[in-house]
Amino acid sequence: MQNWNRPDPLTRDLIHLINARRHDHWDADAAFDTLAELIEQNREDEILTVLAALDEDMAEWLFDLLLAEAASTDLEPEGEMSDSAVSLLTLALPLQANFGQPLRLTVDPEETAALLRQHLRLSQTAQVAVEAKLLTDTTLDRISLQGLHAHVGSVFRPERWPPLAPRLHLPVEHTVYLLFGIRDEAEPTIPDEMADADKEALLAGLRAQCADLATAPHLLETPAYAAYALFDAKNAVGLQRLADETIAVWRELTPGLRGRVIVHLHTQCGNGVYMPVWTDLLDPDTAEEEGPLWTSPDVWVFTADLPIEWPGEVLTNRLLAEGCTRFENHIVETTEN
Repeated sequence: MQNWNRPDPLTRDLIHLINARRHDHWDADAAFDTLAELIEQNREDEILTVLAALDEDMAEWLFDLLLAEAASTDLEPEGEMSDSAVSLLTLALPLQANFGQPLRLTVDPEETAALLRQHLRLSQTAQVAVEAKLLTDTTLDRISLQGLHAHVGSVFRPERWPPLAPRLHLPVEHTVYLLFGIRDEAEPTIPDEMADADKEALLAGLRAQCADLATAPHLLETPAYAAYALFDAKNAVGLQRLADETIAVWRELTPGLRGRVIVHLHTQCGNGVYMPVWTDLLDPDTAEEEGPLWTSPDVWVFTADLPIEWPGEVLTNRLLAEGCTRFENHIVETTEN
């Protein structure tokens, strides 16, 4: 049985708060309590990541709550305040490696920092620190959001910081991630778009260090906050594992049963929140009396403005490749979520 990652209870409280606000029955005291507890646990970045995935109206509402919470909290400064801001960012890179061979996904931190400074047009005051390893989606799947942000504090120390992941894992998709930190006097400024010449030169410089990267500069986009890469990786890996398990059970069915079985793809209603996805294998001849032949564990994905049909498309494509052709999509909305 796969170890499916689910959000912890406090994150679920934040999800329920957002969904309650969407349906105009949210409780202000509960909202402040949830936000205060997240802040006390030093999880502001998690709030900001969720906030960034919301539509404009919902984002303004949550931001106003954060300001109100901050105004009502009297905190004495502890220790020396930092005069600079740090952002941990990722750049998704195309991979051409044969997954059956060992992957040599490393770059030179100093050389790569110089490339990023030049082609992201960073300010002269910005410092850049680069992870030597290019991480795969399956590697990121094993890293928690809290662990990711705890790592940020170590990357600009004079001594060499420990690696974010002790070892790499074979990827699910042909994408790897370059993680790097930028420290500047103000919030680091990243361009909204990269010029084609900068994309080509940056990828050429990275390929000179790591031959497993593909020549595909058109796939490069402006770097994203590292939390988004983490969510994307967990989404990709989680849905592929869900498909693997559904396919394994479907293969065990007899040919006659396999010919008539219907795959139900279930997704919870919601956007910009965590959303459970699960599958049923249903025999229409026995469904009313016996229910599904098999029901999968559910996998939680963070939708972050993705279409609600997206998980169903991912799973359908995998199952079609196995010869399974009968599907029903079920978008579920429950009163508590």
